[in-house]
Amino acid sequence: MSLIVAIEGVVIVLLLILVAGLLKSHAEILRQLDAINRNLGSAPAPRPAGTGLGKTPLSDLTGIDPAGSTVSLSLDSGRTDTLLAFLSSGCASCLVFWEELADRRQLDRLGARTVVVTKGPEGESPRKIANLAPSGVSVVMSDTAWDEFRVPLTPYFVLLSPDGEIHGEGSATNFDHLSDLFSQSIADSQPLTLDTKRRAARVDDEMRRSGIEPGDGSLYDDPLRR
Repeated sequence: MSLIVAIEGVVIVLLLILVAGLLKSHAEILRQLDAINRNLGSAPAPRPAGTGLGKTPLSDLTGIDPAGSTVSLSLDSGRTDTLLAFLSSGCASCLVFWEELADRRQLDRLGARTVVVTKGPEGESPRKIANLAPSGVSVVMSDTAWDEFRVPLTPYFVLLSPDGEIHGEGSATNFDHLSDLFSQSIADSQPLTLDTKRRAARVDDEMRRSGIEPGDGSLYDDPLRR
């Protein structure tokens, strides 16, 4: 009898140790989850990719020009699209765009107001930027713009509609690449502004180009019953 009692006592002790371990592990998990939630709560939410649905994070682009004068440009109340070109003086790939921006014909191809955005004077040399700045193109030196648009590399470009919607964003190697990139971005965003009838007509045209006539029976077949 005493042996059974001893065995029961050992089992109870083992169960208590197991429960204590589980409770400790549970508490540790809750502590880590709480820390993660706090970090997530303090971190800025990621900005949507440029799909034509996102809105510019800045209503006004403010900073200084290479001469030190204060500059403020509206990004959501313009008459034309705005191309923000994030460039630097020390980026080899940026030199192509510094030179091509001086060619008015390149700017006319884009049909947008072009603004070069560099880092502020603490991270960029105003003298170097003044030497590179093309005539007739606005240049704004602003750390805030780089932070708000989350610029990942240079050269980097963001195309905005007159009311501040993001048509597209990305990097490019030359003006031809840049023009193609944003022509496609604008084309992709256009269906969002079409009414139902025009969207339907666009879909029909796309199907015809793929060899499928609108109303084709294959569009309505249930693939699971084939």
